Amino acid sequence: MKKLLAKVNSYDSLKYPVDGFILGFENYSYCFEKYFNLEEIKKIIKENPFKEFFISVNKIITNDKLDEYKEILKNIDSLNVKGIIVGDVAALTYNLKTNLILDQLHLNNSSLSINHYYNNNAKGVFLTNDITLQEINFIRDNTKSILFKEVFGLPHLSTSLRKLISNYLEYFNVKNRSNGYYISENNSNDYYHIVENDSETHIFGNKVLNLFEYIDDINVDYLIINDFLLDKKKFMKVVSIFKENDKRKGKKIKELFDTNDGFIHKKTMYKVKDNE
Repeated sequence: MKKLLAKVNSYDSLKYPVDGFILGFENYSYCFEKYFNLEEIKKIIKENPFKEFFISVNKIITNDKLDEYKEILKNIDSLNVKGIIVGDVAALTYNLKTNLILDQLHLNNSSLSINHYYNNNAKGVFLTNDITLQEINFIRDNTKSILFKEVFGLPHLSTSLRKLISNYLEYFNVKNRSNGYYISENNSNDYYHIVENDSETHIFGNKVLNLFEYIDDINVDYLIINDFLLDKKKFMKVVSIFKENDKRKGKKIKELFDTNDGFIHKKTMYKVKDNE
């Protein structure tokens, strides 16, 4: 039976009526509005004994941070959580007892690669957002891996280790600063959210990915909803609709947020020769 998980972007997120939560570990995860240290995580788990917890340490780690990274993973491993979400494959070599879930943005799109990682200690993966329903279910039929799929939230499009916003503001000598930035396409009304932190810059789509209509058909173990950068009061209503799974209320979601269904029926194809 599929379970519903919410990414935690504030303490209020812990009030969502879901089966479990994904917590971002401070300094070692990205794309959360709130990050937690080990003691905070212990307290949250203790206060929510009937929820499943996954801890995200999904950053790629530089060589000088590997020792600290390994120690952090061992500390999380002692918490008896449902899984540790990692972005750096070095974690697969650390002999941890907790299930490791691989989160690599656009890379987990093939049962062949997913099975390779499964055979090398990654017992689960976050499926990429740019594959179709048919491709998702094909993967399910051809892997033993625990599958996670985001079904509501702003789609994460790309990450850069460069300080794109800071560099732009410095180059053009822009003095006023904002809490949010956007970039628009040439000759288009489309725009994208840009989020910069201490170590990288992330770009998100402008329309919210909404797969509520397909959650019965998406054959995965965990469905993920994410209120990152979204109105939290509106999002609470969305959570209730997902939890009830009442298809008659699907229209209400589209009234609350500007959404689309991403690539769920749009097969992407990479033709290297055509682009040479």
